[in-house]
Amino acid sequence: MNEHAALAARVLEVLTGPGASRAGLTAWELKMRLKAPHTALHIALGMLVERGAVTLTPAELTLLVQPAGATVPKTPSQLTA
Repeated sequence: MNEHAALAARVLEVLTGPGASRAGLTAWELKMRLKAPHTALHIALGMLVERGAVTLTPAELTLLVQPAGATVPKTPSQLTA
């Protein structure tokens, strides 16, 4: 297993492990929690998106990373759009 695949497995573990929030984490939160380099994290996220294991949603100046199938309640502005 290469380093990016290992990081992808760690990301999925953080997102789906015991105590994980179905709302997901931002890419920045994952980077800090895993102490992973920015580029390596985004390569790992790309691998997970390709496999359909996670979804990425723009959130402020970063990305919200959620396990596939997880949903986040819509904000009031999204409900009226």
